[in-house]
Amino acid sequence: MKNLHPEVKDFLKRFEINANGRSVDEIVEQFADVFMSADPSGARAVPSSKLLMAIPQRKKLFESVGGGATALVSVEQMRLDDRYVLLKTEWLMKFDRESGPGDDLTLRSTFVLYRSDDGLKIVFYLNHEDLVSVLRERGSLPPDKT
Repeated sequence: MKNLHPEVKDFLKRFEINANGRSVDEIVEQFADVFMSADPSGARAVPSSKLLMAIPQRKKLFESVGGGATALVSVEQMRLDDRYVLLKTEWLMKFDRESGPGDDLTLRSTFVLYRSDDGLKIVFYLNHEDLVSVLRERGSLPPDKT
């Protein structure tokens, strides 16, 4: 995390702590009230109220496949202007080797952060991989029956 703006570095440290601590309110606080979420299936506007409901489901999914801590392993920062910064990140998701395929996963995501009066907020969040599909390919989840 070299050469990061101190505000961005602090934001990412909090994001990692919140993601691993599973503090739903603190995670949601780092997102704009409505943000754009994108993944291989497309993009959609997400109100923070929906994110608040989705995080516990994501936590259950991770726990069901032996998912443990997630750590930021790399980040590239690009200043877009005085208010916006783009971050390309890689995260290492650790897995319990006793409860399924123990190979850890590296997942990529891209953020656009907006510098508001309340600090940095995620306004765009791109997951480059579909986590459920990756877990199915690994054999951690059963095949999709649809």
